[in-house]
Amino acid sequence: MKKLVLTGLKRFSINEASLPEPGQGEKLLRVLFCAVCRTDAKMWSQGHRDLVFPRVMGHEVVAEDEQGKRFVIWPGTSCGRCSHCAGGRENLCETMTIMGFHNDGGFAGHVVAPEASLVPVPEGLAPGIACFAEPVGCVLNAVSKLGLEPGQRVLIYGGGTVGLIAALVCQDLGGEVCVIEKSEAKIDRLTPFLERTGIACMKDTHESGFDCVINACPDPVAFSLGVVKAGKGARYAFFSGLAKNKTVETNLVNILHYKEVSLSGAYGLTRRNMVDALAGMERYHDTLAMLKEETIPLSGVAAIMPRVLSGEALKYVVDLSMEDPVKASRAPVCPTVTRKDDLAAVSFPNPGKPLWQAVSDRVRPVDQTLRAAAQTKIDNKTKPLGALGGIEDLALQMSLVQKTLSPVVRKKALFVFAGDHGITEEGVSAYPSEVTAQMVENFLAGGAAINVLCRHHDIDIKIVDMGVKADFKDHPDLIRKKVARGTRNFALEPAMTEQEVTRALDSGMEVFFASHEACKIDVVGLGEMGIGNTTPASAIISCVTGISPAEATGRGTGVDDQGLRHKTEVIERALAFQRVDPKNGVEILRKIGGFEIAAMAGAVLAAASTGTAVVLDGVISTAAGLVASVINPDVNGYLISGHKSVEKAQEAALRFMALEPVVDFRMRLGEGTGAALTMDIVDVACKIMNEMASFDDAGVSKKGV
Repeated sequence: MKKLVLTGLKRFSINEASLPEPGQGEKLLRVLFCAVCRTDAKMWSQGHRDLVFPRVMGHEVVAEDEQGKRFVIWPGTSCGRCSHCAGGRENLCETMTIMGFHNDGGFAGHVVAPEASLVPVPEGLAPGIACFAEPVGCVLNAVSKLGLEPGQRVLIYGGGTVGLIAALVCQDLGGEVCVIEKSEAKIDRLTPFLERTGIACMKDTHESGFDCVINACPDPVAFSLGVVKAGKGARYAFFSGLAKNKTVETNLVNILHYKEVSLSGAYGLTRRNMVDALAGMERYHDTLAMLKEETIPLSGVAAIMPRVLSGEALKYVVDLSMEDPVKASRAPVCPTVTRKDDLAAVSFPNPGKPLWQAVSDRVRPVDQTLRAAAQTKIDNKTKPLGALGGIEDLALQMSLVQKTLSPVVRKKALFVFAGDHGITEEGVSAYPSEVTAQMVENFLAGGAAINVLCRHHDIDIKIVDMGVKADFKDHPDLIRKKVARGTRNFALEPAMTEQEVTRALDSGMEVFFASHEACKIDVVGLGEMGIGNTTPASAIISCVTGISPAEATGRGTGVDDQGLRHKTEVIERALAFQRVDPKNGVEILRKIGGFEIAAMAGAVLAAASTGTAVVLDGVISTAAGLVASVINPDVNGYLISGHKSVEKAQEAALRFMALEPVVDFRMRLGEGTGAALTMDIVDVACKIMNEMASFDDAGVSKKGV
């Protein structure tokens, strides 16, 4: 027969051996399945006080005798005479020996076991699932200490196999269960199990006062938190042993005293626990199967040990009949996607479609494949969980946008799109239209707030004339894309013709693509300049989100109360007149938009089509992002809201797109100033992801974090 022998720390060999000889009261069995326990991985990595090399490990065994009768094996051998054995607590026997520790276990073709330790497998239980009898029995031993009553709240630390089994058992007893699992990757993988069972699993909870607590992981911090969150008179099952050579504060122990918390150790299982486990496992059959990571051959055990040790894996089951060394050597790993630095060619061979349509067709939703792995990476940085707040959210988003766990910002670009508006004829702004051209000259001279911020944050800035009622001298930072000298008054007629809206959308795309092809942009910001443009922005947001013009209209450049009422009435009248389809983004722009708003919407679509993150500024660029989202909702994953505008319509638009502003400085300037500030924070978030040490890198204890 073949057997897997642990010959030293992290050293396995597969040997051919003769069949072992059973002694008196023992039986020779053919091993069918043997599951891998995390205790096996710890023995492989660091040994055990009862382990003597060489040793065949494995104590979660399903085997059959010569007649084909199947058994699970209670892994202990007790004296049967001491007070513990007499009291039904043979797991505490002073002379206890354990299969896979003191004597050879189930990582072999055959095993010898005491006949008294054999428990028949029910007919309806698949032998591969019967391997769970040992951990289920251990859980039953722990839960028996709790005196759990229906309706009581149970907190379990650790979302591994035993933690989830404990959750199943407590739920079956009527408990209201909450599982805490710090690994986002593991929670993500557990989604089918959690949905099937309805068990709540999260990274943390602010609730406390639990009736029962179980620690199902070796983290001393988790154990300590369990004490803190236990209610008065609670019962605590100390199930998982803690990591070696750690300390627990005496103040924590005093909490047990003040709350009169009953702390009960739970070590291993009795034979009765295993019998009871098998009796109840048939109704958990399909659910337990969801906790099986993979079935592997004996030759695959060495490869999966590091992953089992890490706690990320669920239950690997060794099938002793499998002979597939290729599969055995392949341990599941989290996928790592590296970012390509070559630019995707911007070619759209569809002569029957306008550029904006072809580009929109190329936009794909942000790939969620790396979400769990990215969340796990940021969670394991040297900080308390979630301590960097929104910076962590940005790091996660940039990982997904760039399809890598190491996102970078090498080039930041910002475009200020400028245009005038015919709606100013209705007296909706406190400033005359001439200010648009004056401010564009200020941008080109480098004297505006946006210039200062872009210089400070090393952002490449360009000014795009989409429709200003003026002409400008040539300038290296000026891009000419003028569609017309201002839009029409949309209170009286559509703001643009069909040709104009197409040209404006396409121009925004062309501006982005030209810059992106010259030097790849990692994050782009969108700013604007156009007296009167809060009026079309408010109208757009009212149209798309369904909020009333009164709810959408703000003061813009600073109209007074009477001016605000008038501006609201103008928007109400215009929307009633235009009868805009809120689901048709191009129609929205044509009827009530602006050239610069259409260009920004085009730039959003273009950036998303190349996998580039887009930082919106205030209410005007947010309205542009909203229109782009109406044209293709898949752009949303690429959007970042730079700052919270004082213009109230922005909140409705962001809510519609499920975005949260990064900063709130009570700004209402526009120009892209909020975007510029946020782009630097995006850069910082990427650096945190790449340069901040993990706990393991820094050798920092997680205690108290």
